Amino acid sequence: MKFNWGTGIFLFLALFLAGSAVFIVFAVRQPVNLVHKNYYEKGVDHTDQMNVDARSKPFTRSFEVAMNNEAFVINIANELATKIDSGNMQLYRPSDYTKDINQKIIAGNNSVQFAKNDLINGRYILKFTWFTNGLRYEVDRPVNIQ
Repeated sequence: MKFNWGTGIFLFLALFLAGSAVFIVFAVRQPVNLVHKNYYEKGVDHTDQMNVDARSKPFTRSFEVAMNNEAFVINIANELATKIDSGNMQLYRPSDYTKDINQKIIAGNNSVQFAKNDLINGRYILKFTWFTNGLRYEVDRPVNIQ
């Protein structure tokens, strides 16, 4: 068999298609970790989120985070804790949403704890969301667990 330009084109196309098929199979098997499960729905509510952020800005320093041997502790300032009707604290892991941890806030409680053995070392974003008089407030703060 003689190797001519037609054979070369055929071999090139065959190798290109085989390589493309291998890449497609590889890409389909990779896990997809979006920032949130409902990523697109959160994008639609962008204007509402901007209003919540503007309303929440005065409260960015109204809570402190600390780590002790048993837990990751968030202390809420008393003047804010007395205004909270209901709320939620979430330790959100940007690299893997399956490692997110939620904790409900009881009205009037000024301390929230996350057990240290439930956390893994690395970066989290603390999302503090609460309602006061029917209005939603939200403050985000990055934290590093070590």
